[in-house]
Formats: sequence, C-alpha cells, structure tokens
Amino acid sequence: MALIRRAGEIRGARETAAGYRKVVSRVLADQAQGCGDLTVRMLSIGPDGRLPREERGHLRVFVVIQGELLFMDGDGAVHLLGQGDVVVVRPRERHHFQNESGSAARLLAAEIQEIQGRT
Repeated sequence: MALIRRAGEIRGARETAAGYRKVVSRVLADQAQGCGDLTVRMLSIGPDGRLPREERGHLRVFVVIQGELLFMDGDGAVHLLGQGDVVVVRPRERHHFQNESGSAARLLAAEIQEIQGRT
C-alpha cells in the first residue's frame, strides 16, 4: 500500500551544523517511511543562505523547485540554477549551494546512503 505524508505533517528543522546558513530541512521520506537507504529531503534556503562546501561518499541528486541558486561543482566552476534544473553529484565530489537572491529557494535532495560492509 502506498504511504501518503501530508505537507502539514512534515516538520522542518533548521540546519545548524557548521557551514549552513538560513537553511531549513524537511525529511520527506527515509528509512522511517520504509524507503531503506533512500532519503528525500526538501531544503528551504533563505536569501543569503548557503549549504556548506562538502563531499559525501554517495550519489546525490538535487532538483531546484523554487528560486535561483548558485552551485559550485567539484572543479570549482559556478553555475546559476533555476526552477526545474537538476544536479547529479557523484560520490566524493565537493559541491556547494548558495542563495544570493532576495527571495527564498527550495531544493529537493535525494540520496542513497551507503551501508558499511556492502560491496
């Protein structure tokens, strides 16, 4: 049976780790909803907000669903992204998002966590 989560049931949490500024994260689906290793989040990034420059050991896919964001890829090139743009970040590729606009932006982020010991 399909699982439906209503928007009003999904709480947001402000990201407070180093490098995050004006970011609210909402976990839309993860292990708690029976998605195994898959996690899907909605990230709301306020004006002048940012996500830290980081790399993770797994594949990540981002979709801009509102606003404009600057994205810095693993080579240090900066790209202006808008609504509907998709970014695929490969494992261990450093990347960064920043909102330099005067309005909020939103990203959908999907990632599959690696399980230790799995090959």
